[in-house]
Amino acid sequence: MNQIGIRLRELRNSHGLTQRDLAAKLSVSPSTIALYELGQREPDIDMINQLAEFFHVSVDYLFGRDSTPSWWYRDTPPTDVELEEFLKINNIYFEGKPLSEHDKNEILTYIRVRWELERRDREKRKEGKKEGKEKEKSNS
Repeated sequence: MNQIGIRLRELRNSHGLTQRDLAAKLSVSPSTIALYELGQREPDIDMINQLAEFFHVSVDYLFGRDSTPSWWYRDTPPTDVELEEFLKINNIYFEGKPLSEHDKNEILTYIRVRWELERRDREKRKEGKKEGKEKEKSNS
């Protein structure tokens, strides 16, 4: 399986979607999604952009060049399970020792706050884009 296929399957599953569900939302056949996930077909650039936008991830994330977890780009906060997994996967230590519960809670609190600030920035950017498009239409 190629990196896009791996990431696509992870994202689809994390959103609770079947291949059929995702295909309907993207206006493609379920077999197209299956072939992407199996690495037997590569999505074109338009589809890659559509996937990134749909799942709120970067194109770099889909290609495996960015390991930022998909929950970072969502509009809903990461769950405790996702945050615990993030710490476990990244093998975070403090002064060469495993994190104490206190340190872990401090780091998780920081990540939650930082996530919320990032979400607000994304909303502001979206609003700016909407206003720009509306202004463009009114000038036409």
